[in-house]
Order: sequence, then C-alpha cells, then structure tokens
Amino acid sequence: MNSLSRGILIAFEGIDGSGKTTQIHKVAECLRELNYPVTVTHEPNPNSPYSQLIQQKVKKQRDQVSPEQELEWYTEDRRWDLENNILPALERNELVLVDRYYMSSAAYQGALKVFSLDYVLEKNSFAKRPDLWIILDVSVKLGQSRLGMRDKRNDDQLEKTEYQKLVLVNYQRLSEMDLGGQVVWIDASIEEAQLTQVIGQTIIDFLKAYVIH
Repeated sequence: MNSLSRGILIAFEGIDGSGKTTQIHKVAECLRELNYPVTVTHEPNPNSPYSQLIQQKVKKQRDQVSPEQELEWYTEDRRWDLENNILPALERNELVLVDRYYMSSAAYQGALKVFSLDYVLEKNSFAKRPDLWIILDVSVKLGQSRLGMRDKRNDDQLEKTEYQKLVLVNYQRLSEMDLGGQVVWIDASIEEAQLTQVIGQTIIDFLKAYVIH
C-alpha cells in the first residue's frame, strides 16, 4: 500500500463533454492498481437528499427553478458530500477524487449572470479546499460533439452552446483566482487512453511529496 502522510483531495473539473466522469473512474482504477487508497465521489451526489431535486428540477425543469434555489441545492448537496464522504475519507489518509466541486458551482451558476463568481465562492466557503484542481480542457464544439449534439441547430441547442462558452470563460477566470491548491489544465482532446495516462502521471507526480516510504 502506498500510504499517504495525510488525506489528499483532488477535484476534477471541465465543461460538459470534457470526459471527466469517464476519466475519474479510469484514473482511480489505475491508482488502486498501484496500491493507493482511493475514494471517488460525485457532485451532485446520488445518495444525498438534494440529488433528486437537482436531477428532476434543475436538469429537466430548469426554467421552473430560481437561480437562488438552484445554488442552495447544489451548496447543500456539497455540504452533505463533505460530511458523509470527503472528510471521513481524508481523515483515513485516503486520496479523494471528486467529480465536480465548488469551482463547478461558480463556473455554472456564474454563467447564469445572476451571481458573481465571488458570491458563489463565498456561499461555498465552508468547503474543504482541494490540494489539486484538474481541469480537463476541451472546446465547446468538441464537448458537444461527444454528447451527440454536433448536428443540432435549434434555438435550444444554440442557447446551450452559448451557455457552455460562458462556463468555459468562467473556468479560465477561476483558475487564475486563489481557490486553494494547485490548478492544472490538461488537454482533454487527446485519445482517451492517453488522457488517462497523462492525468494519472500528473497525480502520481503530485503525490510524491505525501507518500510515506
């Protein structure tokens, strides 16, 4: 077992279609094969009492949910995930990989043009700061192509495209702010297996300072 001197929190971020959910599981599997103690969690967390609200209302009936309510649900879901998954695993000196964290909240809620990035970050000030942010970088066009949206030209799709462009700009702005921890952008347009290797090596190099020999 590659024991760690303390728990390490790494957040995976990126626009829709960046591949982070696929990669977080592939990278976790590789790290476990190298005997690292790994916990993977997702936000919104499927086990939290807020997840069903987010899935039913925000993702399917967003026009019926106020930005304030949406932000509150995501924030409370994160609080639940911290208390039930992230913090206990960190206390066990495990490596915690989280699929979306408060950078996502700021990037996505900020793109609604209702809240400033600073406001969303302040609402999430209770959250444990990651040791490392990994942002998977793809163009909006490629991200949507991966999601099967390449040939759609309706008004709804154009709106989603513009929204994702704003999200990407917000990620770029957020990566230049002090959110705690190191921020690494990784080109996610490369072949899937190669991307897994790049992310895995990035994490292994980062962990060298924390492995107990």
